[in-house]
Amino acid sequence: MFMEKVSRDFTQLKLMEYLKHALPANLSLVEELSDVLELSNDSIYRRIRGETALSVDELAAICKHFSLSFDAFLNSDEDGFVTFSYSRLNSKSDTYESYLINVLNDLRRIANFEEKQIIYAAEDIPLFYHFHHPELAAFKMFYWQKSIMNLPEFENKKFSKEIITDEFISLTDQILKCYLQIPSIEIWSDETICSTLKQIEFYWDSGIISSKGDALSICSHVESMMANIKLQAENSEKMSQGKSLAYTNYSLYLSDIMIGTNCILVDTNGVKSSYLSFNTFNTMTTNNSSFCTEIELWLGNLLKKSNLISGVAEKQRYQFFRRIEMQLEHLKGKIEESV
Repeated sequence: MFMEKVSRDFTQLKLMEYLKHALPANLSLVEELSDVLELSNDSIYRRIRGETALSVDELAAICKHFSLSFDAFLNSDEDGFVTFSYSRLNSKSDTYESYLINVLNDLRRIANFEEKQIIYAAEDIPLFYHFHHPELAAFKMFYWQKSIMNLPEFENKKFSKEIITDEFISLTDQILKCYLQIPSIEIWSDETICSTLKQIEFYWDSGIISSKGDALSICSHVESMMANIKLQAENSEKMSQGKSLAYTNYSLYLSDIMIGTNCILVDTNGVKSSYLSFNTFNTMTTNNSSFCTEIELWLGNLLKKSNLISGVAEKQRYQFFRRIEMQLEHLKGKIEESV
């Protein structure tokens, strides 16, 4: 019994210590837990100090509120077990909106920290940049729901700009604004643009984009998106439609090595989280310190073998974006020549 109490107290204290560091400086752990558990400050202090054990229901409430998996605190860094959390997507269209809301909540949490950074190894163009252009964002949303999630209501549907709603635009605008505030290092390769271009080409060849004007319009939005990213790279700062936001917070690296998956490492006041993509756009998340250290080492090695093309290396930057422009010109030419 004594050893069980020691183990329980140690795990509870470990959880409380993590929460202290994981909260932004402007939030009080006592007040947050008091709201979540609906207990007095005195009761919360006793739980923080380990004098009162957390009940199963209290643990569940804390983990749900902070998006944590408690068993991550039961495992040591050496035992080989890593726990991930993820948002479950199914064959209902409202889950895509839920997915975007989860992205927004995560970004808001990160943006609240004084010290924050995102390192993003991009197999595909980061989701956020599509949100500069509602029509392009709508195309990606349509593609994912029709071809990846296989939603029944999209089975015989063709792409139309009419699917863009005010609610969708508002949500994506909020996501974009949050991402633009967070200092980021992005690692791209020559393959990063390919999935978007292949999606447009496939839907054009399949007749799912039935209007030549719509297909060319989507390509034009991709061109505008890439022009904005090129400006970011030139100025080493994130920009909105070519306008400076007064943040010197952007670095872009070009990797000759195929990246293979979207991998994100977030550092908030020294507390690290890893995000790994699977099944196209689903994301697994973990705060496991050992795993995050491995991801950090992998990203560091990838950065060493990549070329910085933001701020400096004007020739390499020009050549990289010129290759993308040529691929876009080829796709637009194909569409224009179609009968």
